[in-house]
Amino acid sequence: MLPLILGVIGIGTGIYLLNDSKSKNRSARREYRYEVKESKSKLKRSYHNAQRKDTLDKLFKAKRAKQKIADSIYGELQNSRNHYAKINAQLKEFKYTLDNLFSQKKYADRVEMRRTIQQNINIVVETRKELFKVKDGIACNLKTLKDKLKNANIATAQIQKSINHEA
Repeated sequence: MLPLILGVIGIGTGIYLLNDSKSKNRSARREYRYEVKESKSKLKRSYHNAQRKDTLDKLFKAKRAKQKIADSIYGELQNSRNHYAKINAQLKEFKYTLDNLFSQKKYADRVEMRRTIQQNINIVVETRKELFKVKDGIACNLKTLKDKLKNANIATAQIQKSINHEA
């Protein structure tokens, strides 16, 4: 009977060890699958982070380029405004000069003096006409530059939104 009991215990121990071994193998396989899955996940995250960083770098470069363009346009706009103001000042001076010349012509005694004053008036009038043409050109340029600046600022803001969304 003892050999039978020892035999049953031996078989039971064998079955237990076999099941334990299978259990350990299952556990090892599960752990291996988990590690593989985790490695793949880490790789995907690393790849995604690298792509995000690359995208952010490109967006920052694009934003800086747009800002430089906007700064350049703003500089041109300021120059045009200055020229516009100078032409307005010149037009006012010519207006005072014309008023003076008309006054002089009105009180001139000699015909020759009136002719000379009229020639000067004609020169000032022609010069004023040319200045008005230049002023109109600058006014158109101002409008164009303002529109370009507005568009550049809008583009910069859109890029900033993209940066904020990516970050």
